[in-house]
Amino acid sequence: MISCKSDDTEKVNEPISKAGDTVNGVLDPVGEGINDGLDPVGEGINDGLDSVGDVVNDGVGAITGGSTGGTGGGSESGSDKDVPIIHTKFIKKMTLSGEEYCDSEEIKKGIPVSNCDAVDYCSVNFDIKQTDDGGYIIAACKGKIGDGDGKAGLIKTDVYGEKQWEKTYSLDDYWGNRDVIQTSDGGYLFVGWTGVLKTDSSGKMLWKKKGFPGKPATNPYYEDVIEHSNGNYYLVGGPVLEQAIMVKISPTGSVLKTKSYGGNCADDIFRSVIESNDGKLIMVGEKTHGNGPYPCSFYFRYWKDIWVVKIGKNGGKIWDKEYGGKYLEKGTDIVRTTDSDGYIVLGQKCAHRGAGGLGDCAPDFKAVILKINEEGDKLNESFLPGLRHREWGTVMALANTHLGGYVFVTDSKGKNNLWIKKWGSGEKNMELKLDLGSLGGSSIMRTNDNGFIISAGSKIIKTDSNLSYE
Repeated sequence: MISCKSDDTEKVNEPISKAGDTVNGVLDPVGEGINDGLDPVGEGINDGLDSVGDVVNDGVGAITGGSTGGTGGGSESGSDKDVPIIHTKFIKKMTLSGEEYCDSEEIKKGIPVSNCDAVDYCSVNFDIKQTDDGGYIIAACKGKIGDGDGKAGLIKTDVYGEKQWEKTYSLDDYWGNRDVIQTSDGGYLFVGWTGVLKTDSSGKMLWKKKGFPGKPATNPYYEDVIEHSNGNYYLVGGPVLEQAIMVKISPTGSVLKTKSYGGNCADDIFRSVIESNDGKLIMVGEKTHGNGPYPCSFYFRYWKDIWVVKIGKNGGKIWDKEYGGKYLEKGTDIVRTTDSDGYIVLGQKCAHRGAGGLGDCAPDFKAVILKINEEGDKLNESFLPGLRHREWGTVMALANTHLGGYVFVTDSKGKNNLWIKKWGSGEKNMELKLDLGSLGGSSIMRTNDNGFIISAGSKIIKTDSNLSYE
């Protein structure tokens, strides 16, 4: 499925020059709390007792969070242009023209996946970001699993979610996670499990790179990408040769650096990357560890820790920290705070019984909210029951609110599977579990009207600041 040509860079047009930087507004410092009664420093869930305040300063370059690890993809709104703010709410189903996807409601009714015009795997884990004109860009895919002709796709909409254009590209993409950002030159950067491509503002492809740099037949399994304030792109994912990866690419598609991180065990993965408070980078994901006397358990997916790594702009490791116990924890997304120059990490946890396998997690899978400082020291950790268990990873994404709080989307157990939670001492704490025929929320971004844009399966949902979408 991956090109085996010796030159894995495809030039489609002349390189474009980099324009201005993405700049966001600085938020007023107000309190942030998620306290569940176990938080001596004032950072917990639902009681708003955060006396220290916890806000995100989103004024340092462009911030994105990832797609989803399947699981990741929170982002800050990113326009510095004079665009009228239009308050909107809607819910829409998005597909690329000519494709009829099986949605989760059809699957629930027992329609075999093989009978779908395009299998549901290609419609889940869309990523969506607001663009400088107030509209949206969606990372999508087109094709049936197993037919070998899946393609990456982009859909551009207006502020009301109505399609303006759509494009498909000769980059294999019919399975896994994908992410998109608008770059500072007005174009778009798409990353997925098989590679990366860059377009101009109209969706015309400028360049693409299939596979992992230097290994075009090896999937990089990209999960997230940002444009750093230095103008370069940083892509994270893995595993490649059993380790997590970071790839630094210039705006014209030149690979500037590749780095691998992790231990000797299989399946280390980065799910999200952001620019740090001091202009470096912070990556979050999952790191495999041993099971008792076995330094690397054979069932490696059962034994992981939340993993956060801080690096310099050329990939040199500054520190890495693992958070968790002897069973299963995974990191999925991360955003910045300002009260202590630290970070909020979103993840998932299960104390499975080992021999029974990951299926033991189903009754007791929890969302994790972890607060760390700039050095990676844990300040507080909270757990929320009710997370749906999926062996390959449960979709989750995290973003900041305009009042200095936080909001996540994920997949909850039961019929009402789209789980949205907003909290913070300056916020109206809210929790919704909705049955929208989706497969849980895989990305969320704060929009310029202080609402949120959410991707959930093949649906896009635009809410106001109080999570209303109707």
